[in-house]
Amino acid sequence: MSSHKHPHQSSSTEADLSDSVSEVDASEYAGVRNTSFAWPSRHRLHFFLLWIVSGANYLAYAATGLALTLFATHLTRVPLLVSGIAFVQILPAFVLGLPLGVLVDRYDRRLILIVTTALRVSAFALDACLASVDFVPLPLLYALALLLGVTETIEEPALAAALVMVVPREKLERANALLVGAQNIFGLLADPLGAFLVSISIVLSLGASSLCAGLALLALLCLRQTLRLPSRNGRERATRRGTLLRHIGMDIREGLRYLWHERLLLAIAVMAGIINACWSGYLVVMALYAVAPGPLGLSAATYGVLLMVISIGSILGTLLTAPVQRWLGRRWAIGFNVFGNGLMFVTPALTHNLWLIGAALLLGSMGGPMWTIAVAALQGRLIPAGLQGRVNATCRLLSIGMAALGPLAAGLLAQFCGLRTVLILFALVTGLQFIPFFRFVTEDAMMRGQ
Repeated sequence: MSSHKHPHQSSSTEADLSDSVSEVDASEYAGVRNTSFAWPSRHRLHFFLLWIVSGANYLAYAATGLALTLFATHLTRVPLLVSGIAFVQILPAFVLGLPLGVLVDRYDRRLILIVTTALRVSAFALDACLASVDFVPLPLLYALALLLGVTETIEEPALAAALVMVVPREKLERANALLVGAQNIFGLLADPLGAFLVSISIVLSLGASSLCAGLALLALLCLRQTLRLPSRNGRERATRRGTLLRHIGMDIREGLRYLWHERLLLAIAVMAGIINACWSGYLVVMALYAVAPGPLGLSAATYGVLLMVISIGSILGTLLTAPVQRWLGRRWAIGFNVFGNGLMFVTPALTHNLWLIGAALLLGSMGGPMWTIAVAALQGRLIPAGLQGRVNATCRLLSIGMAALGPLAAGLLAQFCGLRTVLILFALVTGLQFIPFFRFVTEDAMMRGQ
């Protein structure tokens, strides 16, 4: 299988690697930058198949992630052990994000998606078989959470990089809105479905997730287009003359250097990492806070219904993204999310009224898709096609990898300070993100790449 490699000669030096990002753009990626083009019918079909892949995999991932956390609360009530499930699920984005991003830029993105989805189907089916004979120890839940994290870590940048190969640049907002909208619609089913199925049997939960991932795999097999950039002979010769690890390191550094010079994308990624850390910790705290014997005293199924509000808010946010960007500007698709998340985190600490908690969940979840759509389109316009995998992986290292700290922090703080204190701290930390927002996320910066 041929691979896409950028043209560094074997005589490249450290000085070559420290060239400015503008020089990299002008020389190496001039032929692979995203450009405006017509959207022929076959590309629309390819996008539709990617849409199915995104939605079905998201449903499998979300339902299983919630089921693992809820089932863990049946095995232990120790906050640190329950939070460990979410930590293990997020950890691969921090540890493996950068090298996996290199693979996305080097190899066929469709094949990468096929392998990761097939691995997910197999794991779900195997674990369902083990659960059918009542073998569901806590380490098995940790192992499945780790596999989910690894497959998502490579799937997300691969899907983002594949998307810009079949969608015109001026249609990226619409395409990402359709993807995010599908995820939110499926998420509307994922939370109650995952909670309901795990309340009956973990076997049913894993079996349903396996079927969803199988649908994504079928869509990928129907996608006949090779999603690989043209090979660049210069880098291929350099790879043959040097070691693979050295050139993987060079590729990683290119992605890091590009993001470092794109301060807008860097600031957004760091902000996302901090908010995601609070969000992932919030989900762990809420599972303990809401489900009996927690203060709210809800059943697992009722808690799943409460979480449906998040998906409803996300759907509304997707529909409102274009009007918000038109009326207030693209930057406030990000600012609204900062405000909404802070309100969502603090409300359960101030009241046990489910209507108020639900209203905060609704408002807070509306900002998520607004942020995602605006940032995904911005990345698609600004990042050269040959760097999509690496830069997206680097952004995920910051935005998702930092989220691995959330469950650990939530577990430790809840152990010693109580659940309400954790919720208040998460709200304060989220509110502080308005500082970099007003400093870096300007309307002119968000309009770049048009």
